[in-house]
Amino acid sequence: MVIRTRSERHIKKTVENKSVFKHALPLAGIAMVLTPTIISLVPSTVSADETGVYNAQNLINQISSAASEIANQNDLYASVMIAQALLESGNGSSVLSNAPYYNLFGVKSYNGGATVWLPTQEYLNGQWVTMTEPFRQYNSYYESLIDHANVLLASSTVTGQARYAGAWKSQTSSYYDATAYLTGRYATDPSYNQKLNSLIQRYNLTQYDTPSYYNQTTTTTTTTTNTTTTTTSTYQATTTYTVVQGDTLWAIAQKYSISVDQLVAQNNISGELIVVGQQLTI
Repeated sequence: MVIRTRSERHIKKTVENKSVFKHALPLAGIAMVLTPTIISLVPSTVSADETGVYNAQNLINQISSAASEIANQNDLYASVMIAQALLESGNGSSVLSNAPYYNLFGVKSYNGGATVWLPTQEYLNGQWVTMTEPFRQYNSYYESLIDHANVLLASSTVTGQARYAGAWKSQTSSYYDATAYLTGRYATDPSYNQKLNSLIQRYNLTQYDTPSYYNQTTTTTTTTTNTTTTTTSTYQATTTYTVVQGDTLWAIAQKYSISVDQLVAQNNISGELIVVGQQLTI
């Protein structure tokens, strides 16, 4: 198992939305390795890479469609959501993330409903302490993803401000901004964004991000004797795409329903040359 430093919500021990992220220890037969990342549960006698059961791509295949749908509907990056699920569940190997719990993000429960009590380690007063805590139980990964989106959209009951607005599509220029904002807020691990970025790039998770447009209309009315003038401004959010082997400008443009000329102009591409790993702004 891998253990991460607690999120800001853990340290403050504030339960504002009746959901707190923690990470459960194994019930039995789990090997534990301490590093400042997250808690995941991997059987000590089985290697995930050897069996393929806990291969990251398997989890991606299971949740990518739902994550893309949910993220697009909620002004979020599917790429970041999927990367967080991989990181927090140990590629789907944690006890909590598997049936019958389906809790990909280690969400704690204080408001009743289906709950499972599991041992967990919390970093308190400079040391790791083992506690038994209630975790939310879902009927599917879809429900877990929906709840995670709700956490990222929720406002503080104390300040009334959205806690993670800096990770929304409409408030960022790319997923890099979103993962950077989550670091130190969602998780105290100072390298949290680097780990998420690495997963996003390794598995080309930006392919699950969809363009999102948000209209912000400002109306200015000027009245003269016979004329009324109304001015409307529109804001368009952007997304990014990471070039993979075999990509062409035409194929990428088709994917996002824009012209090749637009794609070239937006990214200052010279000679229509793109390379693997290049980040394109759409």
